[in-house]
Amino acid sequence: MLLKRVKEVYELILEDAPEEEVVAKLADVLKLPVELNTGETLDRSGTISFPVYSGKDAAHYIVVKTNHLDDDAAVLLESVAGLLGRRTALHIGRHAIANKSDQMKVVVAASSLSMAELVAVQHLLEELNGKEGVIVASEIADKLNISRSSVASALEKLCAAQVIQKFSLGRKGTFIRVTNPQLVDEVAKIAPKNLT
Repeated sequence: MLLKRVKEVYELILEDAPEEEVVAKLADVLKLPVELNTGETLDRSGTISFPVYSGKDAAHYIVVKTNHLDDDAAVLLESVAGLLGRRTALHIGRHAIANKSDQMKVVVAASSLSMAELVAVQHLLEELNGKEGVIVASEIADKLNISRSSVASALEKLCAAQVIQKFSLGRKGTFIRVTNPQLVDEVAKIAPKNLT
């Protein structure tokens, strides 16, 4: 009976179900109390624990409240802990790659800006507080004593790099949304100081 229901547990893992749901299914299949534990409050008396490794150290544990498991149950719990750990490590890796990709977009976008464009972007990011809002390109250009085409060109480059979104509001200006918050730090790093 246990081996027939193992598929239900593995399907949840493949469907990327939350770990709590996987553990609840384990408890149902094994007919035993099973829980997730971070390890901080792990009570080892009267339990058997299976570490979920997503790196060098165990992120948490699958804990079964029993003193004895048959071989089939032990193999199932061990394999589920291993799969959950690998799945977590994969998510962490994908997140790191996405972050690196976002960082590269920002670096390329910021390095493509001329000095006038960089000053314009620095000013508009300060005005928007790094988030979103409406700007009037002509007002920024006049305030900074740069051409309006420098402001427009900077916005186009940042849009093309997918680090901001912009929507024209006609005479009211342009709505800007910073879609990559790393832009603020990168511009602050490379922009000239005390020019705005």
